[in-house]
Amino acid sequence: MSPATAEPHSPAPSPGKRVLVAEDSSITQDLLKLVLSQHGHHVDLAKDGDEALRALNAHDYDVALLDFHLPKKDGVQIASNFRAQNKGRQRPVFVAITADVEGLLAHEENCECFDEIVPKPVNINTISQVIARATAEEAAADHPEPNRSAPDTAPRAIADSPAAQGDTSEEASSSFLPTGYKLLRCPQDLNTRHRSARALQASLDKGGYDAVLVTAPVTPQDLAALWQTKALHLLPVIDLTGTLGEAADVDASRQSASDREASQDVIEGFHDRRAAMHSDLIYTDDLGEKLIGRLHVKGEPLTPTYAPAEKLLFRFNTVLPGEAIVQETRKLADMGLLSKRFVDRVHTCHGCNSAQFNVREDCPECRSANLREEPYLHHFRCAYQGPESDFRQGDDLVCPKCRKELRHFGRDYDKPGTLVVCQECHHSTAEPGIGFICLNCATRTDGDTIDTLDIHAFDLTDRGVGFVEAGSSFLGFTEHTLRFAELPLDLVIGLNSAAKRYNEDSTPFTLLDIDYQEKREIEREHGPRQFAQLRHQFLENLRAVLQSETEVPGDIKIVKGQTYDFALLVDADPETIRPLAEDLQREAETQLRHTLGAHIRAFGPGDLN
Repeated sequence: MSPATAEPHSPAPSPGKRVLVAEDSSITQDLLKLVLSQHGHHVDLAKDGDEALRALNAHDYDVALLDFHLPKKDGVQIASNFRAQNKGRQRPVFVAITADVEGLLAHEENCECFDEIVPKPVNINTISQVIARATAEEAAADHPEPNRSAPDTAPRAIADSPAAQGDTSEEASSSFLPTGYKLLRCPQDLNTRHRSARALQASLDKGGYDAVLVTAPVTPQDLAALWQTKALHLLPVIDLTGTLGEAADVDASRQSASDREASQDVIEGFHDRRAAMHSDLIYTDDLGEKLIGRLHVKGEPLTPTYAPAEKLLFRFNTVLPGEAIVQETRKLADMGLLSKRFVDRVHTCHGCNSAQFNVREDCPECRSANLREEPYLHHFRCAYQGPESDFRQGDDLVCPKCRKELRHFGRDYDKPGTLVVCQECHHSTAEPGIGFICLNCATRTDGDTIDTLDIHAFDLTDRGVGFVEAGSSFLGFTEHTLRFAELPLDLVIGLNSAAKRYNEDSTPFTLLDIDYQEKREIEREHGPRQFAQLRHQFLENLRAVLQSETEVPGDIKIVKGQTYDFALLVDADPETIRPLAEDLQREAETQLRHTLGAHIRAFGPGDLN
């Protein structure tokens, strides 16, 4: 029953919220009502804008889910009219639901009347989270109680804020930035409450931003947030402050309107390269994989430059701290995903890994740096040698050993060198110690035991590019954790069935994993369609070879994956199939127009635990 014809009723004692769903699609209506009712919420429906506004005026709702494009009145008009007609009244949390986010943000009546924006197609989990956040505490903080004179505060737009439309600052709107891009302001849009943080992630998942615009000096925590939020690290960083240096992709502090085209090229380049990435790399939580993705979208090597204020004395051309980059790039280079080029070597502290040192000469006995240099004398007659201060008695030089006065330089004595004398413990030595005092934690380390660290520049290898484009499956079973959720559904079903038989009666099975090492080269020279045809023919040939020459007694199930292909051989012993892998590959490729570089690996039940 729609609220326009429903009888007024008092709130039910259930802990659920009272929700209005204004939506002209009956399918979406039914879906939202079913799911929200199952969560204990009380749901009323409205099919057009007039009906929704009447319901809002007649009842007290906790949340109003308003479709932007409704008949009679759109979602913005509903929320605006309610605010105008009910000043001082407690209002619901207004949530816009739309596939036309840009149209909503450009609405003439101002979309800021909404507290949140949820893009279509509707994600039920997102809707449930929105309603769950509409607690009594938030309502008291965000919405005025009846008879209060406080003005209606500016709401928080979520999925795509007005700031994301480029309306960020006077500098940005009037200088070099090309129009039409959605920009995330840093640090303003990152310093939000929990609700906005969730929506920021939701917007990024929808590709809602084109770049990060740094409008004020940022803290290390702000920069860390750019890497902690999924997909945000793949956006170009435009710096209005001039403080990020090489870490920014565009230093806007030195640009003017004439540089708009160059800035646009940077944004478009990031966009195009990001479009070629596999979703595994876009939404990964792994820092190393994020770094690989960042190198790809930037389209440049990861290059260090000297930065005395940084812990490692180097800063790379990204906002990720240099220490984290050094740790991750070691592993990535070992995996063959990055190539490295030596840049410099630094010394690092045992205690905190900092490369910021005061390097000094100090006393090898007491470690004091309070040293002085003085000549040492050699008395020819008794062969005594010592610092000049040991000989000095007023204006005279007297040997402390034989008590003879030294009168003539070159005849009685000479000065063959200098000694270093400690002013604290009076120890003298010809070779002072070299001490490294960490400026970060004050740890002292001797020069002969100090650690060193090589600093490199990095670039993606062909293997790294393949990983970016193909995702986790590119690394194969032996180099990346196999996640069954990423396998083709048909293969998962077949593997489960084969594993069940193996556990019940020890019936063996073999899984062939097939990758194509010449894929990128064939697509580059002959096009994706040619590769697809060759791949299809290879699998047909492989099936024939398996049936005729290996005499597999059970079923043969061949399944295409996104990057890898698979063959599940039931009742086939992997120890028998493994030695044949190279022959299988060669015979299946024999009649193909181009060599695919197919690589077949065989796995048994023990390999898939």
